[in-house]
Amino acid sequence: MTAWFVSDIHLKDVNERNGNTLLRFLFFLNKNPKENQLYFLGDIFDFWLSGGAAFANHYKVLVDEIEKFKKGGGFVCYFEGNHDFHVDVFWTKKLGIPVYENEAFFNIDGFEVRAEHGDLLNPDDLKYLKYRALVRHAWIEPIGHIVPGFFWKWLGEAQSQKSRKTSANYGLVNAEKVRNLIRTHAHRVFKQKPFDLIVTGHMHICDEYTFEENGKVVKSVNLGTWLEKPRALRLENGKADLLDLDQIL
Repeated sequence: MTAWFVSDIHLKDVNERNGNTLLRFLFFLNKNPKENQLYFLGDIFDFWLSGGAAFANHYKVLVDEIEKFKKGGGFVCYFEGNHDFHVDVFWTKKLGIPVYENEAFFNIDGFEVRAEHGDLLNPDDLKYLKYRALVRHAWIEPIGHIVPGFFWKWLGEAQSQKSRKTSANYGLVNAEKVRNLIRTHAHRVFKQKPFDLIVTGHMHICDEYTFEENGKVVKSVNLGTWLEKPRALRLENGKADLLDLDQIL
């Protein structure tokens, strides 16, 4: 069994370079879906809210390949990020794909994996934490389902562009600080519940880090962003490798 983890593609259109790469990656997985698992760790699309047809139609060719993968016997799940909210209305209720708002644990061939989007890596970012709590509040969710998808798509993409610029600038100026946040988080949550591997995204900084806790060797991987390079983490036979998809497809 081979498990694949991807995040932070921030795809706006299927015809973009990364849209083509993602499609080719799905074609690759669909050659033998039963032998593959696919973990989407959030912000796969530049914006997706609720189950609006505007999103499903815009990304139809990709959605069709993901559905084909699942129907072919492949395991796939979706983690909400900070650019995709309340998406279980589409992915779970229509396609049967599980959606996670927070972290989740998976045993992959005896290897304990903690997966999450990564937007809780910085407990001191109170402004974002308040925003996250608001948009995920039970009272807000019905609004997302009622308002037409084309409106959310227009509004979300406009806001996402601003968000990407802010994130990119912050990452460049504070790269070392971001790496420390990623690694400190790994140590902190390991003490809450041990694992062999933690996989995160969100921070747009690619980082691989190995540490030892209580005699156990643990690995932390932050996937970075496809805005820099299309990467996927491959977990196979207990070995985790971060790969450049352009080189293997």
